[in-house]
This record gives sequence, structure tokens and C-alpha cells, in this order.
Amino acid sequence: MGDRRHICMVLDHAFPPDLRVENEARTLADAGYHVSILVIDPDDRGHEHLTEHITIHRARTSRQLRNKARGLAATLPLFDLILKRPLAAVNRQRPIDAIHAHDLYLFGAALRAGRRLGVPVVGDMHENWVHALKHYKWSTTAPGKWVVNLKKWERLEIGWSSEVDGLIVVIEEMADRISERLEAGDHRAGHVVTVPNTIQRHVFEGWPTSKPDDMPEGSPLLLYTGGMDLHRGLEDPLRAMPAILAEHPDAVLVLVGDGAVRGDLQALATSLDLGSAVRFLGWKDQEAVRGYMEAATIGLIPHRKTMHTDHTIPHKLFHYMHSGLPCVVSDCKPLERIVQAESCGLVYPSGNHQAMAASVLSIAGSPDEISRMGSAGRSAVQERWNWEATSQALVTQYDNLLSE
Repeated sequence: MGDRRHICMVLDHAFPPDLRVENEARTLADAGYHVSILVIDPDDRGHEHLTEHITIHRARTSRQLRNKARGLAATLPLFDLILKRPLAAVNRQRPIDAIHAHDLYLFGAALRAGRRLGVPVVGDMHENWVHALKHYKWSTTAPGKWVVNLKKWERLEIGWSSEVDGLIVVIEEMADRISERLEAGDHRAGHVVTVPNTIQRHVFEGWPTSKPDDMPEGSPLLLYTGGMDLHRGLEDPLRAMPAILAEHPDAVLVLVGDGAVRGDLQALATSLDLGSAVRFLGWKDQEAVRGYMEAATIGLIPHRKTMHTDHTIPHKLFHYMHSGLPCVVSDCKPLERIVQAESCGLVYPSGNHQAMAASVLSIAGSPDEISRMGSAGRSAVQERWNWEATSQALVTQYDNLLSE
């Protein structure tokens, strides 16, 4: 088995793909650790090796049970039951030295498992889960809204965050928020580290750049990639399109992704009579997204400004920047801070589609601005906003934790 310390990551959706999880696993493996990724999902793929020192274990669980466990994690310990056998099996194959829980709703089960095994637990907050619950369609409509206890989630966020031996967040704004709440409750806060959702350049640069067959012609081509949920704010670009089309009749809005509100968005596009000026292309393989970005003119991130989106950062921002796309983003704190600091796009007030249209038109009407902003974003990713430059905190946290 060798002398590598063994970190067992717990994840509750199919893997691969998940850029953040893969980046973290590869970085820890390169730093001398062995990483197991225990996947809770109906994924029917078998166990496999991602690399020599990264093993994927799959605990096949029905989507219905997994979703219930996620939604009820503040009330019922369903994840404890789901994890018990597969986690024990992973530990038998190779004794676990630390458990790494991906997202808040897995923290409780991971902490209880860590106590049973006598190993430390690291929590990894991919997002501001408590405030996200106020905006997901499943948690704000029946029957989900009847069982999601937000007050209890708010208490558990701080309780679990103080109990884990290490806490990872994706952006400085979230680190500040959690640290302030921990200190206000007389909990320790020094174990919080920031590991942003930046990209591994050599991986991203290996993805194909050719224009995909279903990418339409248009000028300008406006691109959004990712999920389609209420907090994504995708009504803004749809409602902005009539004003954009008035000045650029050949403009096309391309949406690559899917989600709970896609049907609602398609109905809105129809009601606005946007026709072929809006294209819904559905989910694409992760490696394919670079081709869409290379073919686009402007990248859009219209997230609704909420306590959730003010404390997270999407991968797509750095993908757009690396691809040389000027970015038009809403005024969520991390988006605003980075785009303004790097001069790689424009910021508009969330929910103000007229202001979004004006931002798009300002960039689209100036080839020099497109070039300048694109170059500024690409340089920023090459120099600062890349995984190689921002991931050392992850390794340092484990080196310190497992040397104690």
C-alpha cells in the first residue's frame, strides 16, 4: 500500500465530471497523498482508477434516496445510513487517514463517521448552501419547501463549520462571512482556508478549440454556460435581447446547459418572440465547452445578487477569461470585484436587463474593447487566477492537519 496518507473524499453526485473535485484530488495526489473518491449516486459505472493514486468508489444509491438525504440532512441522518457500509469497505481496503466532505449537507455524516474511525474531517463548501436553499426550485416549491428547515440549517452551518478540523471555501467573501459568524459565536475560525474555483491551465488548454457543429452564426455571439436554476438570473439576458437586436439584428444568445427552469426560460423566449436569436443547446461534455467559448464574442454571468451568489464564484468566469472573452456579469460581490480589478468586462446591477443590454452593446460596438478586455482576462488567468497559483492552501492544510 505504500506510505501515502489516505484521504477519502465523499461526493453525492456522479464523478467524473466535477472540475473542483478532480482538481483537488489531482493536487493532493501530486503532493504525495492517496485519494479515494466515494461517490453517492445512481451512477452505474464500476470502481475505477482516475490515476495511480486516485481511486473512484461508487456507492450506487437511487436518485430519489440521495435527493431526500440531501434535503433532509438537517433533520434525518440518511447520509449516515447510506455511507456506513461503503465507507467501511474503503477503510478495509486502505485505512483512511482523513475524510473530506464535499458540501455542507455531507458535513454531519462525515463528522460522525470521522469520530467512529478516529480520523480528522475536512469540510469543503462549494457554495453558500443555506442561502442557496432559498432560491433552488426544489426547495422553494412543494413538497420540498415543507421539509426544508432553514433556521435549523443556519444553526448547523456554524455548528458543523466549527466542528470540522479544516474548512475550505471557494472565495474570500465566503471565508470572511464564515469566520465572522464563527468568531461571533466564540468558535475558532483559524481553520478556514480559501481555494477558489480557478482552472488548471494545462487541462483546459488540452480541450478542443474547434467551433462545435451546433454553434450558430451570429454577431455578436453571446454565451452562457452552466446550470439553469432561479439564482442564475437567466431572465436578464433573455429580456435584454430585444434591445440588443435593435442595434445588432444578427446577435444570437447561446445557452449551453440545463436545469430546473429551462422550460420556463424557453417559454419566456417564445413570449418575447426571440425566435432563432436564442438557442438552447442543452448539456455538453465538459471538454466541449471551450469550443463554444472560443467561438463566442461575450461571456455572460447574470447571477441574481443574493447572500448565496455574493459568497461563491463559478468556474465559468475563469473559463471565459482564459478564452479571451469579455465578461458581462451581475454585481454579485466576487464577480464584481474580480471583473473590475482585472478590467476584463463590465458589471451591471442584478435584475436590470436594460443595464445588461447597455453593457453588452457598449462592448459589442467596440472591437478595440473586445480585444483589450479579452487580453486582460487571459493575462489575469495566466498570471493569477489559475489552479496552480491558488491551490497551495489545500495542500498546506492537509500537511498541517496530518502531521499533528
